[in-house]
Amino acid sequence: MKFLYPVLAFVILATCSLKAQVLQGIITDSQHKPVPFSTVFVKELSFGTATNEDGNFELRLDEGSYTCIFQCMGYQTVSKKIEVHQQNEPQVIVLPDMIYSLKEVEISDGGEDPAYRIMRRVIRKAPLYARMVKSYKAEVYIRGSLNIKKISALVKWVAREDLKESKIKEGKTYLEESVNEIEFTAPGKTRQKVRSIHSTFPGGNENRGSGAIGFISGNIYQPDAFGNAISPLAPGAFNYYRFRYEGVNTYGDAVVDKIKVIPKGDGPRFVSGYLYIIEGLWCVYSLDININEQLGMTIQLKQSYGEVREGAWLPVNNRFKIDADLLGNAGGFVYNTSIRYISLDVNPPDLKPQRPAVTEKTVSGSKAARLEARTAKMDKKAVDLIAIENPSTSEAYRLARINNRKAELIKKDSLRNHHEYVENYKTVFDSNARKTDSVFWNRVRPIPLAANELSSVKAFDSLQYKQSARAADSTKKARPANKRIFNSFLFGGRFEPDTTQFFHTEGLLNPFGLSFNTVDGFAYKMGLSYERKLHRKAILNASFKPGFAFSRNAFFWTAGLGYSSKGRYKNSLRLQSGTGSYDFNNGGGSALLENSVASLFFRQNLMRLYNRDFIELKHSAEIASGLKLNSFVMASESRKSDNNSDFSFFYNDQREYKANIPDNPRYKFNNHRDLVTSITLAYKPIPYYVIRDGVRVPRPGMNQTPELSISWKKGIPAGGFDSDFDLVHLGIDHKFRTGLKGNFRYIINAGYFLNKKVVYFDNFRHFQVQPLVTGIKNFFPVVQMGDYYRYSTDSYFAEGHVGFRTPNLLLKRLPLIRNRLWEESLLLNYLYIPEYKHCVEFGYGIGNDFYNIGFFAGFEKDRFRSAGLRISFSIFSQNEIVVGM
Repeated sequence: MKFLYPVLAFVILATCSLKAQVLQGIITDSQHKPVPFSTVFVKELSFGTATNEDGNFELRLDEGSYTCIFQCMGYQTVSKKIEVHQQNEPQVIVLPDMIYSLKEVEISDGGEDPAYRIMRRVIRKAPLYARMVKSYKAEVYIRGSLNIKKISALVKWVAREDLKESKIKEGKTYLEESVNEIEFTAPGKTRQKVRSIHSTFPGGNENRGSGAIGFISGNIYQPDAFGNAISPLAPGAFNYYRFRYEGVNTYGDAVVDKIKVIPKGDGPRFVSGYLYIIEGLWCVYSLDININEQLGMTIQLKQSYGEVREGAWLPVNNRFKIDADLLGNAGGFVYNTSIRYISLDVNPPDLKPQRPAVTEKTVSGSKAARLEARTAKMDKKAVDLIAIENPSTSEAYRLARINNRKAELIKKDSLRNHHEYVENYKTVFDSNARKTDSVFWNRVRPIPLAANELSSVKAFDSLQYKQSARAADSTKKARPANKRIFNSFLFGGRFEPDTTQFFHTEGLLNPFGLSFNTVDGFAYKMGLSYERKLHRKAILNASFKPGFAFSRNAFFWTAGLGYSSKGRYKNSLRLQSGTGSYDFNNGGGSALLENSVASLFFRQNLMRLYNRDFIELKHSAEIASGLKLNSFVMASESRKSDNNSDFSFFYNDQREYKANIPDNPRYKFNNHRDLVTSITLAYKPIPYYVIRDGVRVPRPGMNQTPELSISWKKGIPAGGFDSDFDLVHLGIDHKFRTGLKGNFRYIINAGYFLNKKVVYFDNFRHFQVQPLVTGIKNFFPVVQMGDYYRYSTDSYFAEGHVGFRTPNLLLKRLPLIRNRLWEESLLLNYLYIPEYKHCVEFGYGIGNDFYNIGFFAGFEKDRFRSAGLRISFSIFSQNEIVVGM
C-alpha cells in the first residue's frame, strides 16, 4: 500500500501532462522587437488569444497537431503547423512588415476614393452580419487591470477616509481575471457562468472584470455598437466620416482592404482609426478604433476576428482600453480577453438571395399574412438592391434600412404574443470560483501577465497571507461605524445597518437646504428618511423634513409614512402632514433657487406664497394592465402671508419688493379651510410585455403608445370646510422615436370647472411658466413667455406642447459646434384661456441634459407679444428644495 499513492500520483500527473501541454513563445517583427497584443488563433479549436505587452504568449493544449495563425495589424499573417507534445521548445514567430499594394485599385471616373465603394458594400450587409449568430457557447478568459497613475490633492483630502478604508494607492496596479462560460442565444439572451475568479482590487470587489462581457458579446455591426458615437458601419456614416483606402493585402486566404476612418469633426460623437475589410464577404477582419470622450477620457477598441465557420468571422480576442486624466486625477483601465468557441450556430448572409414569390395567402387579412406581405415586399426591394454590383451611397443606405426595418417588424410580431419572462443577462458563480490559487492561474492563463500585473498579484498574495494571520487573532476588533454615521448625519449620505433597511439624510450642513424669500426671509431645512424592505415585494418608508424660517421666527416641517408593493396591482399608500409656505403655482412657478438668486442679487421676488397646514392620504394602483388609478384626499387650512423681509445684497435704494399678491385679474384669496379629493384614471396600452412573478412588466423601449388620462378634482363644502368646486381634466401624453437618434413628444391637456361656487386662487389651474432669461427648468413642456400667475384660471382651458429632439437638425451641421455632445429641439407651446384666447409660442433649442440655449417667439390673441433668448441650467433642478414640502 505504501507504493500505491506514489504510483497513483505518477499516473495522474502523466495523464494531465498528456492532456495539457504548454505551447509558449514570443512574436516579434523583422527587427526582433516584440509585437505586443498580437493575435494567436488555433484554427482547429476556434480559439483565439493575444500576446501581452512583451509579445509573449502561452497556451495549454492537448497533445496533437494544430494550425496556428499569428497575426497583427500592420504585419503579414503567419500560419504555422505546430506539433504539440511533452517537450515543446519556445516558439519564435517573426511577423514580416505588411506592405499594402495600391496598384490593383480601380479609381472611379469621378476620382472617388475606392474606400467608399468598399464601405457601401459593408454598410448594406451590416444588418445581415448583425443577425448572423443564432447561438454560441464559448469559454472566455477576461483580464482587467486598473492603473492608478495620480490622485489629486483635492481627492486625497475630500475622500481621505474612503481611500484609507479601501486601501487604494497612487501608482499601484489592480488586477482581476476570470474564466467564464458564456452562452448566447439570439436576439439577446446571455448566460455567464464564472467558473474561476481572482481579484487584487481593494475591498474584495470581485465582479469588475465580468462587466467586460458587454463589450465581448456586443455586435460591432449594430448601429449603436460604439455607444453615443456614430458607427462608421451604419447608414448615414458618410455624413460624419471620410474614408481613405490604404491598400490591399492577403492574410492567409483572405484578401483584406485597409480603410482609414477619418471623422469630419472631433468629440465623443466620432470615432477614428482603421477598419480591415475582407473582400467578397464585406465583413470585418479586424479593427482599431479610438473614441475621444469628454472630460479627458479616451477609449481604444481593438478586435481581431477569426473564421470560426466557413464564411463566419467572429471576434477571437479583444482589447478595450480607457485612459483618463481629469482635474489632476489620472489612470487607465485595460481589458484583455481570449475567446474559445465550443459550439456555434450561425447563418452567414446569403450572397445570392432568391426573389420572393407573392402568393394568394400573402394578401389575406390575418396579421400573420399582413406581416408576410410586408416582409415579402421588403425582400423584393432588397433583392433588387443586392443585384447592383457597385451600389451608390443612397442604394447602400436603403438596403441597410430595409433589412433593419424587416428585422424590427419580425421581432415585434414574435414578441406581441410572447409574454414569458426571460432574463436577458444572467451571471452565476461556480461554488468553487473563488477557491483557486496561483498555481491554477499560472496553468490556465492564456495571456501572460505584464510586469506591473505580476507585481500586483505578488503583493496581493503577500497581503492576503498577512491578513489571514491577523484574522486568527481574536483580540482584533472590527472598526466601529460611529464615525461613518456621524459623517452621514453631518454632511449627508446613506447608512445601511443591513441589506433590508437604510437611513438617508441630506445632512445638517446642506448648502441646498438654505434659501431665501420675502415671506420667510432666510430659511433652512434638512431631510431624513428611512426605508425598510418588509419582504421581496413590499417596502415601508418614512420621512421627516424639518426647517426654520428666520424672518417669521417659525418652524416648518413635513412628515410622511408610506407603503408600496411591487405585486400585481403595484399598490402605493402614503400618509403625509405638514406646515409651511407654499407657492400658489406649486410645481409650475419659480424654482426655489431661481427665487433666491433673483431676490438676493436683483431684488426681485418671483414667488407668491401662502401658509398652509395640511394632512393628506394618497393612493395609487395599477388595476389592470396599463390602467392606473391615482387618488388623494386632503384636509388643509390656508392663510394669507405678507412679506416679512426686505433684505437683499444689491439694489436696496433703486427697487422695492412687490407685494405678495399674484398678478392675475381673477385672483381671490381669503383664509379658508379645504377638503379636497381627486381621482385620476390613466391608460397606456402595453402590447409588448412579459409576465414576471405574476406581474405584467413592459418590455423596455417597445411600447411607444400614448397615455390617456381623465381626472376629477372636487372641493367638498362640508363640516366647516369652505371650498366648493368641480374640475374635470382630460390629457394625452405620447413620446416615440423618429429616425436613428431622434424622438418626438406631444402633450395635450384640456379642462373645465363644472362648478366654481367657492374656489380660491390656490385651487386654480396653474401652468408651467418660465419668464426668466436664465433659469433651471427644462424647455419642455414649459411656456416661456409670460408671468408665473398670468394664465392661472378657474374657467375652461386647453394646453398643448410639441417637441422634436434630434442630434442633427440645423446648427449642429456647422463645423464649430457639430463636435459637441448636444441635441437640437424644435418646440411649440399652445394655451387657450378665456381672457387671452389663443397663446402660441415657437422655439428652437440646443444643448444637453445639463444645459440648453434657446430662442422663443410668442403670440397672444393672434398678435405678436414678445421674443427672447432662454438659457436653462437644468442640472441645478436636481437639487431643488421647496420650502415646507
